[in-house]
Amino acid sequence: MHFANPAYFFLAGLIAFVILLYFFRKKYRAVVNPSNLLWSEVMNEWQASPWLKKLQHNLIFWLQLAALFLLMFALVRPFWQSEAVAGEHLIFIVDPSATMSAESDGGTRFRFAKKDMMDLSEKLQNQEVTIINAGQKPEIILNREPSKKSVKKAVGSLGLTFEHENIEEAVKLAVSMAGGKNTAIHIFSDIASKEEIQRLAGKHFIRVHNNGEEIENIALLSFGATRSGKDISAAAVVENQGKKTRTEVFQVKSEGEVLFEKDVSIEPGSQVIVDVPALPEQRYYIAEVLAEDGYQADNVAAAILAPADPPVYAIGDVNPFLPKGFKSIGIESFQLNDNYNSIGDGILLIEGIAPEGLPKLPVMMVSKDTAKKIKLTEQMEIHPSPLLEFTEFEKTYIQTIAEPFSGDLETVAESGGHPLIQAGFLKGQPAIAVNFAIENSDWPLQPGFPIFLYNSYNWLTQQSGFLGYFQPGEEKWLNLGSSGGTVEIFDANGKSLGDFNPDKENFKAPFAPGIYQASAGDRINYFSVLLDDREKTPAYSESFVINKGSIKGEKGVRENEALWLLAGILALSVLLLEWEVYRRGLGR
Repeated sequence: MHFANPAYFFLAGLIAFVILLYFFRKKYRAVVNPSNLLWSEVMNEWQASPWLKKLQHNLIFWLQLAALFLLMFALVRPFWQSEAVAGEHLIFIVDPSATMSAESDGGTRFRFAKKDMMDLSEKLQNQEVTIINAGQKPEIILNREPSKKSVKKAVGSLGLTFEHENIEEAVKLAVSMAGGKNTAIHIFSDIASKEEIQRLAGKHFIRVHNNGEEIENIALLSFGATRSGKDISAAAVVENQGKKTRTEVFQVKSEGEVLFEKDVSIEPGSQVIVDVPALPEQRYYIAEVLAEDGYQADNVAAAILAPADPPVYAIGDVNPFLPKGFKSIGIESFQLNDNYNSIGDGILLIEGIAPEGLPKLPVMMVSKDTAKKIKLTEQMEIHPSPLLEFTEFEKTYIQTIAEPFSGDLETVAESGGHPLIQAGFLKGQPAIAVNFAIENSDWPLQPGFPIFLYNSYNWLTQQSGFLGYFQPGEEKWLNLGSSGGTVEIFDANGKSLGDFNPDKENFKAPFAPGIYQASAGDRINYFSVLLDDREKTPAYSESFVINKGSIKGEKGVRENEALWLLAGILALSVLLLEWEVYRRGLGR
């Protein structure tokens, strides 16, 4: 036991002084004695222990002594030196990525991270706690919470989101929230690097709790299925990230049925391409490596099969370079001026305003030469998209553009903030918009023009009945047309995961990677949640501390506030009791 204010022990001298006062104070006491013969005996007994007799018959003395002792004990403020958490404000940064699900020592990395957070929460002493979820977009789960109970509840509710962690942005957010207080930042991850954190830390104390160890991991890096005429084939790349040769079972399934199975032997540190020569036609395929390793999230991958090559229907007058371009890449096209009822499955090609009565199909829309034109004066900006791969679109000369078809589509290429090419979904169907007239550019003369048509055709066919690829937990608005109600989400096993109303709220993808269905009435759209490629290697780093000298050590002082407060209350109570004894004359 230690004392915060040992100087108050001088009150012990005051206690001794009070005792001396009682020893030397004259005090006469009436004694009834029946005979003078017994008086000498009474005096002998009194003189044998005069001080003790004085103390035994004075209750007020004992009460005053107790009050002084309790007051002294309260003023010296006793405490115990014990392990505590440094900092007045603690910030927990939590890594929710897929690699945190890797297992070792009987638990996942995320489980051990939560245990570390719980251990710190148990040691809190009226400190504020902030919790930041370090996903792609860092999210504040708890903000300056002083209640230990609330902190532990929030820690217990944390879960994996399988998205790639964004520790850098989370640390920047934590540093901005630290302010001028004595703040300690704790990062719970598996691979937070010292170089990255050191660059962002400034003068703030940061302790990184990296969990994990080296594991023998088998990773399914990629998987895809393709159609060649009437035949369907697939291929996968499997990597052995361990140090031992492994032989594992590789399967391809759909709707719960195993369509292909093969034993695959992989040398340590190498990759193997698994060819699947023939598959029956299904809407989607799920590949899985049945490996008992410490990381299961990267053992599964999914592929959506594009429908058989659908024709292109040119509606009304279109620039002749467009149907000729499709023909040059082997795509069948038809010219239709009316009789839209004869259109089956396919892709619509429209120039200008779409006529009424068209079926809901994937569509490519191209602007016509209109009176309202916007002249381009700035350099093009190209966004990553499969539509413009290998096209060198930035070399295209475009004189003027028109207003965009829709603001609901994502911009693929732009100039000066004006969209040139857009892609996305309109009324539940995939759509591509070219916001300039073909004749106002030299695009058909560029070698990338037929490549763009080929990329667009493949993208539109693959997206038909397919909402697209999503990152875990990705949230965005979906245009599913006039569904007139909610859209229910199902996993590959048919289990309902909930619903949403596309007219009132954004769609948020599930966290777990896999194939899902979005059911609206009698229409079913598929979508896929993909594991980030950076999450297919469960690496780990050692824990470390940055700017340790900027904050008091992890061994802190924990004062037992309840003890000195209790002593003070008892001292006051004893004083009140002493006054009552004096008032009633009971101490005499």
